[in-house]
Amino acid sequence: MSRYLFQHLDELEKFKDDTRTGIVTDVDGTLSEIAPTPDGAVVSPDMKHQLERVKDKYGLVAVLSGRSAVNARNMVGVEGILYIGNHGLEYLKNGASHVDQEVKPYLSQVKEAARSIREHPSCPKEGVLWEDKGVCYSIHYRLAPDPEEAHERILEIVEDLDGVKSLKVTEGRKIIEIRPPVGFDKGQIMERLVDENKLQKVIYLGDDITDADAFTKLRELRNSGKVEGVGVLVVSDEIPPEVKDSADFHVHSVDDVLKFFKWINHP
Repeated sequence: MSRYLFQHLDELEKFKDDTRTGIVTDVDGTLSEIAPTPDGAVVSPDMKHQLERVKDKYGLVAVLSGRSAVNARNMVGVEGILYIGNHGLEYLKNGASHVDQEVKPYLSQVKEAARSIREHPSCPKEGVLWEDKGVCYSIHYRLAPDPEEAHERILEIVEDLDGVKSLKVTEGRKIIEIRPPVGFDKGQIMERLVDENKLQKVIYLGDDITDADAFTKLRELRNSGKVEGVGVLVVSDEIPPEVKDSADFHVHSVDDVLKFFKWINHP
C-alpha cells in the first residue's frame, strides 16, 4: 500500500538539486485536473512556472502522456522538456512528431477499427466523444448519460468486431483506446529514458491505469540496483486498488502535485 507523500518527504531529499535525477510526469489528472472533454483540460500558469524551474535543475524533465505529443506540448507549453505521446508510441524531436517504424503499418487499421465501432448499430451516441490522436484512437464516455452502460456496450462491440481483434485495446479513466499491437508501455519507456539519459534517480508522477507499468518498472529497476526511483500516484475513485498498490507514494490532488513541485524546487 502506498504512503501519503507529504508524510515522508525526508525520503526524497536525496533526489533534490541533482542533475542525475529525472522527473517524468503524466499530464491529465496529474498536471491538470480531469475535464469533461480533452479540450477542457488546462495546465495552470503556476504549474507551468514550477515546471520551468524544474527543467533548469534536473537531468531530465519529460512528459509521458496518452495525448499526442504535439497536443501534450501545446497543453503544457514549456519548451526544453521532452514530450512523449500516445503512451510512448511517438515523441517530439526538433519540433516534429516521430512515430516508430513498426507502428506505421497499423495507422490506417486503427482508424478503420474506430470507424467500425462508431458506426455499429448498438454503439452509444449521446455523450460519447471520439478522439483521433493520429497513432491511437480514444473513445471518451465520461459524458454519457450512463457511463458504465456505455462502457459495457462499447467493449461488447470491440469484442465482436474482427477488425479490432488484432489491435490493442486499453482502458483509462472513462476512456477506451484502440492502439497498434506494437510499441511500448510506460514502463518500457521509463527504462529507455533511464538508459539514454544515464539517470541514477527518477521520480515518476501519474494518475491512471497505464501509469502502473511505470510504477512497477521503477520498482524493478530499484530492486536490481540500477536506479533509485519512486512512483507517486494521484489517487481518485476511478483508480483500481492494484494501481494504488503499484505506487510508492500517493497524493490526493493536482494541487498536491503543484505543492510537491514547489517543495522540490525549494533549496
